[in-house]
Amino acid sequence: MSQENVEVGEPVRRLWAALSKRDWDAFSAELDPELEYTPVEEQVVYRGPEAATRYAERCVEAWETFSAEVEEVESAPAADRAFVALRFRGRGTGSGVEIDERGYWVYELRGGRLYRISEFNDPAEALEAAGLSE
Repeated sequence: MSQENVEVGEPVRRLWAALSKRDWDAFSAELDPELEYTPVEEQVVYRGPEAATRYAERCVEAWETFSAEVEEVESAPAADRAFVALRFRGRGTGSGVEIDERGYWVYELRGGRLYRISEFNDPAEALEAAGLSE
C-alpha cells in the first residue's frame, strides 16, 4: 500500500477501531461537523457526527459480537477521496446468526476528518463512484 493510501486511510481505520471498542467519543472525533453519511440499506442521509454515532450505536446493538476490519484503501484521483473495502464479522443477538461479509465505502475527507461517506454492496460501483474504475 502506498504512503498516500496509508495516510488517506488513517481516519477510517481509527473510526472502525473506535466502533469495535464502542468508544463513541473517539468514533465521533473522526467525523466532520457537517458529515453526510449514506448507508446502503437505508434511503436516508445522516447529517453530523451525533446522527451518525446514534446510527452506529443502534447497528451494533443488534450484534452479540461485531467487528469490522479495513482490508483495502485506495486513494482516488481527487486527493481527498478514497475507496475502502471492509470485512464485517459478527453474531446476532438472540438469533445467533453469524456474518462474514465485505462492504465498500467511498469517502471524502475535509480537514483530516470524514466528511462524506457512501456505502456500496458492489465493489465495481464503489470504485466507479471514487473515480477509480477502469
